[in-house]
Amino acid sequence: MDNPAYVAELKNDFGTKKQNDNTELDSHTFDEALELTQVGRFHYVLTLICGFCFMAVMAETMGVGMIMPLIKCDLTATQTEQGLLASAGFFGIVLSSHMMGFLADTWGRVRALRCSLVLAATATIISAFSVNTWMLIAFRFLNGFFISGCQACVFSLCGEFHSNRTRVRYVTLLAIFLPFALMFMPAMALVILPLQIDFVLLGIKFASWRLFFAVNMLISFAGLIGLSILPETPKYLLVHGSHDASLAVLRRIYAMNTGDKPENFPVKSIVLQTGGADLSNIHGVKDALKMIWSQTTPLFYKERVLQTFNICFSLFSIYGISQGLFMWFPTILNELIRKSDQDLKVCTIIGNMDVTTAKTVNSCTELLDYFMFEVLIMIGAVFTVVFIIFAYTIDIVGKSNLLMIWLVVACVCAAIMHWISEFAAIVIVLTLLMSVGNCGGIIGTIAIEFYPAQINAMGMCFAMMIGRLGSVAGGNIIGTFLFTHCNILLWGVVALIAVLIALAAVLPDKKRERVASDLTVTK
Repeated sequence: MDNPAYVAELKNDFGTKKQNDNTELDSHTFDEALELTQVGRFHYVLTLICGFCFMAVMAETMGVGMIMPLIKCDLTATQTEQGLLASAGFFGIVLSSHMMGFLADTWGRVRALRCSLVLAATATIISAFSVNTWMLIAFRFLNGFFISGCQACVFSLCGEFHSNRTRVRYVTLLAIFLPFALMFMPAMALVILPLQIDFVLLGIKFASWRLFFAVNMLISFAGLIGLSILPETPKYLLVHGSHDASLAVLRRIYAMNTGDKPENFPVKSIVLQTGGADLSNIHGVKDALKMIWSQTTPLFYKERVLQTFNICFSLFSIYGISQGLFMWFPTILNELIRKSDQDLKVCTIIGNMDVTTAKTVNSCTELLDYFMFEVLIMIGAVFTVVFIIFAYTIDIVGKSNLLMIWLVVACVCAAIMHWISEFAAIVIVLTLLMSVGNCGGIIGTIAIEFYPAQINAMGMCFAMMIGRLGSVAGGNIIGTFLFTHCNILLWGVVALIAVLIALAAVLPDKKRERVASDLTVTK
């Protein structure tokens, strides 16, 4: 192999440093090299870019819930169609996550993310011109299909630019962009949705909810601009045998963080791990399927199969509860505001909601109480504080401990929902219950450290695929039973969270394990 690296069998994911007395070059493990780049301006820009990508996923998949009453009115959507529309994006994510993980592991993290955002934005533009509910459902599905590359690959992208010392904190801190999305979307809704838009564009009456879709797409463009200046991760390049390119990226990071010259970077050679899959090895459908299989089967090796199932079931349940509730939360909140003076218990209010498509107002925009969006902004602000606390306590408390604490809080909230009737108390408790979705970020950091680099993006995308499948199931199950069997549904949530608490105790809260690969020693 024509590169100056020392290639050694690794005793862990990042390897053990090898010394060679016959050379003047200093050899470092990859983690040592990353740590020598320090943390600075490059990593702050990286966090912002990854944050925009993560915000794009949230805005594209969850923004529909905020305008559901307007879509129901304007396109006369039935309750079944509303449920399909709310979950269409998540279903698209489920179907494409496996493929996106494969592309990220073989084609590159950054390149996969760029294509993901371009195609997702295109689907959003078309969906804004939907002439009926089924066309809207179809293109929201396609949007989810393409945007899935951002939901898990972005964590691998962020994590592979950080050393062991800072990785967990910054990956956890990345999740802070979820509440940013929760504040951005209702803030835009407050400005856009009350507008009385009355003009025809391309033969379609352009209502305010269509403009809302277009504005949400701006986040994708911001992420795309950021990705255009971001290099491929040095870990990905190293695993695929591009030692010199990996070292060049590390020098660039060092120079940007320290202000020093790139050539002053003290690392001259990196202990190299090879064995990553590459799309250049594909010469047909059969080769592609074999490579996908080879990237997937390590997730289920006997030494990690139980933990893979634990991670996947936990994400399925957590996203099923949190995002299943959030799909219907704006609709529920709108009803709670209307009946806040009647001192009714939450299940009584939900059980008496009108879910028909009959128009009883002169304008669809009159259906919304815009105080709902102010409440959502406050909820986003609370979530922001929670995520900051997570980021700076996760190393102290421990990932599994922090996960169990938050699950216990959510379990208590689901239980007391049966007896509260004050509007403020209902909103607070519902918010805390939905915030169980924050635990998905903690499980994500556990998964990033658990799966080795060669299958890291595939492992993350597979786990997130199962998690988004939970979102689809949760949205439809909760939408079906919440309005007819509210109390039974909430007790079921209590039981499910209790199971998750037990499973959290045995999650792999440890460093990444080694993956077998063909390693040789060269000079």
